[in-house]
Amino acid sequence: MQGQDTCVFAIFRGSGIADVSAIGPEIMERLQIHQPAWYFIYLVLLIGVFAWIRLYYGNILIQTVQASANFRVANRAFNDNSLLQNKLDLLLYLFYFFSVAFLLFYLELRIELRPYGLQGGLLYLFNLGLLTGVFLGRLILINIAGFLFNKVKIMREYLYNIYIFNKLSGLLTLPLMFLLVYTKGLLQEVFFIIVIFVLSSIVIMRLIRGVVFSYRKEVLFFYMFLYLCALEIAPLVLLYRWLEGIL
Repeated sequence: MQGQDTCVFAIFRGSGIADVSAIGPEIMERLQIHQPAWYFIYLVLLIGVFAWIRLYYGNILIQTVQASANFRVANRAFNDNSLLQNKLDLLLYLFYFFSVAFLLFYLELRIELRPYGLQGGLLYLFNLGLLTGVFLGRLILINIAGFLFNKVKIMREYLYNIYIFNKLSGLLTLPLMFLLVYTKGLLQEVFFIIVIFVLSSIVIMRLIRGVVFSYRKEVLFFYMFLYLCALEIAPLVLLYRWLEGIL
């Protein structure tokens, strides 16, 4: 580090700045972005997993991304139900948990949210458990609703269409996490806004897909409205009130 400091100071001497010793520490503090080492290791591991998925499931991965914007592609992928597709879906769900859990962890640190006063790894594990619980809870409720109303296949297809956006959010947040974690100042503010915009867009796309699905599958609007209130909007409201109470 000493050699690096000397090199930086020499650059400012050459540029005509006289009192290098006075401004040196401040400059070095701005040039260096201090983050725990495990952040970098974790993100590199996620990139390695994504590269492996891209290598072995290239065409199917592209089809999965296309399914988020094309209902017919999503319908074809659901009906395909091949072993390879099922393996990729499982990997992308796991990738979603680990990717989005870290993003939430970093955003909570940035805006100083501490559920139950948790910090560090415990806060990350809390987010990971929360995402997993919400995911599995919706999965169970959807299957119960399908069984009660004798609409198991339609409910599972709906769930598949909705969970496409979970997989999409896991993939999109990976590059955004690197940009958010390893930038500073105004640039980091810009990337923070981009992250919020991307996540909000995915939520809106997910709601639109629900409406499109109900129309294409000739599900009565009244039943879809009840579903959205009971299994989509209500859990989010309850989750918000719960987090509001523990923060």
